[in-house]
Amino acid sequence: MNLTILSYRLTGILLSFLVTGLLSAQINDDCTTATPITDPSNFCSPLMAATNLGASLTPIISPSCFFTIQNDVWYSFTAVATDVVIVINGGSFFTPGGTLQQPGVALYSGICPDGLAEIDCAQDLANNVIELRTEDLIPGETYYFRVVGFTPGTFQYCIRNFFFGGEISGDCPTSVVLCDKSAFNVQAVAGPGTDASELDDAFCFQAINGELNSSWFVFTAVNNGALEFTLTPNNAADDLDFVVYRLPNGPGDCSGKIIERCMAAGDFIANSPCMGPTGLNATATDIAQPPGCLMGDDNFLKFMQLTAGATYALVVNNFTSSGNGFQIDWGGTSEFDGPNAWFEYDKTDSIICNTEQIIFSDSSTFSNGNIDDWFWSFGQNANIDTVHTQGPHTLQYERGGLKTVTLTIHTETGCEVSVTRQIQVDTCCTLSASVNVIKGEQGGPSSAGVSVENYLLPLQINWSNGQTDTVATDLKGGEYTVIVQDDLGCIDTVSFTVTQEIFKIPNAFTPNSDNINDTFFPVVEEAEVLKIEVWSRWGGLVYEGTNTGWDGQIGGKPAPADVYAYQIVMRHANGTEETFSGGVTLLR
Repeated sequence: MNLTILSYRLTGILLSFLVTGLLSAQINDDCTTATPITDPSNFCSPLMAATNLGASLTPIISPSCFFTIQNDVWYSFTAVATDVVIVINGGSFFTPGGTLQQPGVALYSGICPDGLAEIDCAQDLANNVIELRTEDLIPGETYYFRVVGFTPGTFQYCIRNFFFGGEISGDCPTSVVLCDKSAFNVQAVAGPGTDASELDDAFCFQAINGELNSSWFVFTAVNNGALEFTLTPNNAADDLDFVVYRLPNGPGDCSGKIIERCMAAGDFIANSPCMGPTGLNATATDIAQPPGCLMGDDNFLKFMQLTAGATYALVVNNFTSSGNGFQIDWGGTSEFDGPNAWFEYDKTDSIICNTEQIIFSDSSTFSNGNIDDWFWSFGQNANIDTVHTQGPHTLQYERGGLKTVTLTIHTETGCEVSVTRQIQVDTCCTLSASVNVIKGEQGGPSSAGVSVENYLLPLQINWSNGQTDTVATDLKGGEYTVIVQDDLGCIDTVSFTVTQEIFKIPNAFTPNSDNINDTFFPVVEEAEVLKIEVWSRWGGLVYEGTNTGWDGQIGGKPAPADVYAYQIVMRHANGTEETFSGGVTLLR
């Protein structure tokens, strides 16, 4: 058999198994089964690691930028910083991430599935790679992104979640000031800024068109140490070039700038060693590479030794910009001059309750200038979301959980640095319920109202008679309970007694000293007898009293058996008075 045909057949069988495996493993078809990304700070899946082949339509409204929502798949991540860029690499030209055509991606916040809100969305039109970039995420919050394609297929997905407050500058005097070596991702840049001649002195750029799509950054070394960095294009088809200058006159003054490293290597061949990531590392030996891809070129230059107090500028020139940005990751032992962002909080207990107030205080320092702005983000369920002053700030969390607090400081020199700390807040139940019984009118049914303190709405109220409002009605005398539960799951149970008002007047009594029914007096509960008067049938007053009752005697002698008239004045539990008249029989 022809070996070429055999190779094609084996390749076809392998691809068939691959696609079948991908289809059978399609579990992230909905936001409820979204694939989690555990570390979104700088994650890229392998090429062809994902697919939307065989995925079904999610019943969530389509973003306005999508051509189609057929075959959508979902991913989730918990933000660790405020800015994010998501790149979906389908069937791109130089380094295809798979076969997906015209990929689209949408980013959501909220609760899956019914509480999602679209934040941003983007869809490719031509290059089979798409980049979505947005900011103002809340560290600690969970976000979802949704991937589609005009034609389904396999793809690579990358996410980079980072802090970066600086605006991009295309000119050296207004370079973005870098104050620490945190990684960040730069948006796509179009054009060379206002001065397109700033790279005319870069010897490695002499054979090309000089400054095309440039981003300038400046930093001052705080110590003697090595500098390494890696520039990674979001689209592997982009050719990134760079120059590192030393600025002898400090930030903002680019006169007399001195070239330290110059990289212009590039190619138009897929998988070329002169495409893709570039930068400074510890293994390279050359300090410049010219345009093209010469033998031995690997797209990296030798690391630099920075001098404490010296200022340097890095300009990145995207020679073949496709409309995508790039990632900067730093290495080496050198550090950049800038403020130290930090804060403290006043709770040192092992347990911090959601019912407690917490005081957050800024403790940031900057030895070479002043801090002129503070931005706090206190994370989920705080009664203060964000604030733009130094503080201290006193707040409380409505719910327990792991809270991510972020402080971003800005200096008068243009530095912006962020710090995040996580604190564990426990749900400590202090919900307290009490019941107030309201007596009914003139012996009628009572009602009871429940009062609740230290709770989180909504409340669930369940009375033992089946009612569920804050007030229970039509309560007869007896024992009752009410159970109150808030949205945190905190519960309190209150037991109480309803005493029914009783006022019964007997129609006969037997004063024979047997201690049974010996006096004429009403049966009273939850009421008060104010006055009793008894008359004989001839109208003579035989008894007048309040709370002892008539013992059946007149002037110290037993009264004859007969029917006597009475009038009784009583006070109800609600304070109203009522008079009762009638007859009572004295039996002997």
